[in-house]
Amino acid sequence: MKLSVVTVCKNDAEGLKNTMESVLLQTWTEFEYIVKDGGSTDGTKETAERFLPLFEKRGIPLKILSGEDEGIFDAMNKGAAESEGDWVMFLNAGDTLFARSTLKRIFEGRDWEGTDLLYGDVLEEEFGEYHYFRKSPGDIEERMPFSHQSVFARRELIREYPFSPDYPIAADYHFLLKCYCEGKIFTDCSVTVSVVTKDGVSSVCLKDTFAESVKIRRDLGLEHMDDKEIKKLEKITELKQAVSDYFPKGVLYAIRKAQFVLRGQKRVNYRRHEGHLV
Repeated sequence: MKLSVVTVCKNDAEGLKNTMESVLLQTWTEFEYIVKDGGSTDGTKETAERFLPLFEKRGIPLKILSGEDEGIFDAMNKGAAESEGDWVMFLNAGDTLFARSTLKRIFEGRDWEGTDLLYGDVLEEEFGEYHYFRKSPGDIEERMPFSHQSVFARRELIREYPFSPDYPIAADYHFLLKCYCEGKIFTDCSVTVSVVTKDGVSSVCLKDTFAESVKIRRDLGLEHMDDKEIKKLEKITELKQAVSDYFPKGVLYAIRKAQFVLRGQKRVNYRRHEGHLV
């Protein structure tokens, strides 16, 4: 088994349906799919179960796990613990693989010998538009270098460095930074992997995400800012949070448009898959 794809979810039946369809429609099938449901009460688990015969027909093993979790990263650890693939990737409910050929382009005929983690590109959906995530592996000591929905990690690495409960928002950043500190090999697969929505916890809790990122770097001995610099950035983050929480949607859209231009993030014409299989 080359790959395990893990989706964690809770009370998001429609989002899970979209994610599972994008996985089922892959043209390359040498992988297993694991859905970890956190004890949903809205029919999410039942939605997953309706896919069982469809995955069986395509020869893709599907495991559905259900039960309460202590947060998203605890759920991801539980999903990874059940994985059997050489590589593990996490695709959150509501996120989708970019194209039907995505996994084929990355894995068919390639073993990626000598690499510990693969990463690629991600499209972010916001205000009904799509822009590439600002991938910047050289900045890993300052920020999240790439979206975790574009990462494929060796299974033994996920088992060796499980997501830490000490970082409920940014445990994925801690995992990547710890791997970096341990000298693990990162390789860009140069493929657009997935499409994600900008409504995750780390996207909406800016202040808490910033504080947790500072703690992670300090815990790993990589924080270069002094307390004065951190306090200054904290104030800026608080302002951004206030704008995000209280400004009208039209104003937020205008601000984001300006940021896209300043960062060189061009808009991408993209239409999500329309499988409608279940």
